[in-house]
Amino acid sequence: MKTEDNFHIPVLSHEAVKLLINESLEHQIIADGTLGSGGYTKLICEKIKPTDKLISIDKDLNALKYAENFLKDHKDKITFVNGNFADLKNIISEISISKITGLVLDLGLSSYQLEAESGFSFMKDTELDMRAYKKDFITAAEILNSFTKGELEEIFENFGEIGNAGRLAKAIAEKRKVKKFSTTFDLVNLVNEEYKIGKKNEIDFLAKIFQALRIKVNNELANLENILNDSLDLMEKGGRIVIVSYHSLEDRIVKNFFRKESGKFKESSNPFYKTEVKPKLKVITKKAVMPEREEVKINPRSRSAKLRAAEII
Repeated sequence: MKTEDNFHIPVLSHEAVKLLINESLEHQIIADGTLGSGGYTKLICEKIKPTDKLISIDKDLNALKYAENFLKDHKDKITFVNGNFADLKNIISEISISKITGLVLDLGLSSYQLEAESGFSFMKDTELDMRAYKKDFITAAEILNSFTKGELEEIFENFGEIGNAGRLAKAIAEKRKVKKFSTTFDLVNLVNEEYKIGKKNEIDFLAKIFQALRIKVNNELANLENILNDSLDLMEKGGRIVIVSYHSLEDRIVKNFFRKESGKFKESSNPFYKTEVKPKLKVITKKAVMPEREEVKINPRSRSAKLRAAEII
């Protein structure tokens, strides 16, 4: 039986929704770009007026099906979309909306993906897929079997922050000559053969490897950059952007974007000269908001979460 816990327990949900809704705006049109089990969407529906609207998006058809049933009492407010939040500009255009007043993203991997879908977890032997959106083109297995050593090294170094990523890339390239990578345990076994490390270090290492592949397969960092850039055109003045991220690469993108777009000066090629510009954002969270101890106790996966929020000006 699928429950909310099978998908993703919403992290910092009350803080996120409080920051998301600008009560000075008369009408709300909000996009929840990572619907999951519907936790954020439910809280938003309880806060907005009956005439307000919510666009709830998820790549995962299983999550979408569950959320539609879970949120049936709020269906008049919600437009459900099976898609990628990075395509928000096209999504809202297709439903004849030009501007939104809020955007929330919870970038965490769902429990359902880890436990039931192919390739996301190194704790069980499944096909090396890792596609959250099955319409996407390439799988993790195809990356391991076809990318050059240099390309693999770049993926593991940039997306997994793995030291000496060249050693891992070389081991993969050698192994696939003998047997193509097909399942998660093919990759786990390679690590066991190549590296003689303790169990805890092995788990941490595998987590970085799987993170790197997942980011590449799902184009996660580029999607985040795209939606942040598009948000400046898609949102009403006073609209709010709220992002909950779970690793340093995502948080760095959000933090740098907010800093850049809230700045009063634009960097130039001349180190002694800066062009004055009008800021596009006001940062609401001067520091990242993190879960309280009680939330982490209830949901250990929330421990790495960081929430940042900004308002269009």
